[in-house]
Amino acid sequence: MLAYLLSSKAPAEPKPLPNQTDPREQTPMTTPTPRTSHPYRMYDAITAQPDAIASVIDSQRELCAEVGATLAGKRRIHVVGIGTSWHAALVGASILTDGPEAFAHNSFEFCTATPSVTADDGVIVISHRGTKRSSYDALDVAVSKGAYTVAITSTDPGPRIQVADVGIRTVEQETSSAFTISYTTALTALAMLNLAMGGTLADADNGLAHLPDYIAAILAREDEVKTVVAEHQDRRRFISAGWGANTANAYEVALKIKETSRADCEGFQIEQLLHGPFCSLDPECLLTLIATPGDDRGRALDLTKAANALGAPVWALTNRPDGGLAEAGARVFRLPLSASYLTPIASVVPLQLFTYHLALARGTHPDLFQQDVPGQAAARVHYDL
Repeated sequence: MLAYLLSSKAPAEPKPLPNQTDPREQTPMTTPTPRTSHPYRMYDAITAQPDAIASVIDSQRELCAEVGATLAGKRRIHVVGIGTSWHAALVGASILTDGPEAFAHNSFEFCTATPSVTADDGVIVISHRGTKRSSYDALDVAVSKGAYTVAITSTDPGPRIQVADVGIRTVEQETSSAFTISYTTALTALAMLNLAMGGTLADADNGLAHLPDYIAAILAREDEVKTVVAEHQDRRRFISAGWGANTANAYEVALKIKETSRADCEGFQIEQLLHGPFCSLDPECLLTLIATPGDDRGRALDLTKAANALGAPVWALTNRPDGGLAEAGARVFRLPLSASYLTPIASVVPLQLFTYHLALARGTHPDLFQQDVPGQAAARVHYDL
């Protein structure tokens, strides 16, 4: 069961949370024995998302209302993360539109080239487990500047992340290294903060209550995704593209494919893809477009036609009423019609399913961050995260 927990601020050392032992005495989470076949733990996480999102909406609503009210009075908001959490920060900066101007930062860069942060700013640090060095270092920087700090993290995070003024809790720490459920629940928390800043979190017509159903509807169409994988599992390269908040999801699916399948892949902003990277497309590539409503200046259609001319197949995720993508040669996966701020949460789910089933088809383990590959395991001793 997802817990509703609130961190206490302790600039020097974190204080224990209610009903918890002193975080300084906590030991790292025990890694369970890896599974050897489907369903892997990544699959469990993907399919648990409707219930997890519903639980976060219910358990964190009151807290998000309070935090959003505080953030609304700040000068600026900085959203910080690393890896998948950086992608969440990019989405967050795009959808936090009803309060002060929001900026996304890679947490390493936030530490090494710290932006102007003052006590008048809010800093949101996203960390799935609360144990990544760059993330808690970024939080330490924000605390040292006197900023109002918010940690969006798991229900049982590492101790260093608990020095934030407040902690918004999502799900238990994932046992698969392919973070999926923690990504969508973090995005849900960010969406709730934006509604709170705009004073509409309690409104029945804000669309938030429908989000778990949207995700469940996508998961029910898993066979459609498996068909795409079956047709394209042997492609030489996988390229994804989006714009706005969905640029981050283009990056995210490329990252997940690298982690789970060892396949050659890349994510791009849709216009950037045309400025040179498109030269790498050929019939051995699959191009995935996240073509959601908004002004893309016709580039999704341009890209589909151009890829078709090359003989490169296109898979388009869209909830546009009409865009000509199918007529131009794309295989279309219909996303649910939803409020625009929810679209980045829904659009990543078929990409997660694609990533998972691609790993199965290519015979790789999706949970292990490639640590079952001897070379990767040997390299891993030379760096920490």
